[in-house]
Amino acid sequence: MTNTSSWLPGATRTEQDKERRVGVELEFAGLQPEQIIQCVQAELGGKVERHSSFDFTIHDTALGKFVIELDATYVKAVGAHLEESADLEDEFSIEAVATELLTKAAEQIVPWELVTPPVPLSELHRVQDLFTRLRQAGALGTRNSIRYAFGLHLNPELPGTDVSTILAYLRAYLCLYDWIADQDQIDLTRKLTNYIKHFGKDYIQKVIDWQYQPGRSQLIDDYIDFNPTRNRSMDMLPLFTHLDEARVRNRLDDPRIKARPTLHYRLPNCDIDNPKWNLDQPWRNWLQVERLAADPKRLQAFCHRYQQYLQSFTTPFDTEWLRTSSRLVKES
Repeated sequence: MTNTSSWLPGATRTEQDKERRVGVELEFAGLQPEQIIQCVQAELGGKVERHSSFDFTIHDTALGKFVIELDATYVKAVGAHLEESADLEDEFSIEAVATELLTKAAEQIVPWELVTPPVPLSELHRVQDLFTRLRQAGALGTRNSIRYAFGLHLNPELPGTDVSTILAYLRAYLCLYDWIADQDQIDLTRKLTNYIKHFGKDYIQKVIDWQYQPGRSQLIDDYIDFNPTRNRSMDMLPLFTHLDEARVRNRLDDPRIKARPTLHYRLPNCDIDNPKWNLDQPWRNWLQVERLAADPKRLQAFCHRYQQYLQSFTTPFDTEWLRTSSRLVKES
């Protein structure tokens, strides 16, 4: 992905007139943490802070602070406890051996996760270059094993946090979900997990109804009524927590929900070991959401067509809306 205007959404500035940023999270296997750190430093510099065998921070890179962690809360907690009690100078201590075994076992079922800082839109190409370096070092993605259900998460900062902007993005995503899932060829293993479960038909119908014009409190309450979980293909809870933390915390007791002024788009696969895949592919698909959200007349027409489709008799294997949305995207 080159740093050109063709890769930028229509809205590149926030309501505070600052360049919009995107956080990126990549889940993968195949590399030791030392190799991941080397890739980040070779591409962007920085200084390493080691918290445990499962958790590292790279400070002062060209883009900011990166986090590298084994993506399993239980594994990290147990590993940190073992290391605290181990004699680190004795590589043959029981605790040290247990830590090593735990690491090896965990790497077979959970991914390493690389978390970028919020990256300005004009600098996203540098994350793509880092992905290329990780692939060349031997990183493995979703399709390498049936055990893997690794994803790429994008956390785009919104151009505004008013209800009309949020609703436009949510509607655009719901209308384009089938098209995006088809373009990204979402892996079956990932579909079978709960992590990227899509929104239910009742909630989709509610939101795409053009007569639905909620205030902020109602928008948040309705979302939680239908989706009391982080496990959605686009998780809105970080944004809603940023806007009204007390309202969300009173409904959901989940410390993993982190407040931030971004969407949490979780759908894409991580195909890091595929030389034909990189950040540009899922980002290009996301740009269709950006463009539809920024065009009220086109968005209203999409919502109307999708509403008609959902009100007709459909089956889980019906691909009519996929064909329709694909045609509408091509016509845009």
